[in-house]
Amino acid sequence: KAKVASCLLPLASCLLPLASCLLPLASCLLPVPYSLFPTPYSLLPTP
Repeated sequence: KAKVASCLLPLASCLLPLASCLLPLASCLLPVPYSLFPTPYSLLPTP
């Protein structure tokens, strides 16, 4: 499992900036207040 984590952590560090870009876009497209979304850096990437 440690080897899997060592693969997922770089992937997460790549996806988090993307999430921080997509969340405001999603909040613009969807009728959901942005305050309902936590900051992307507090989230784990979920499939």
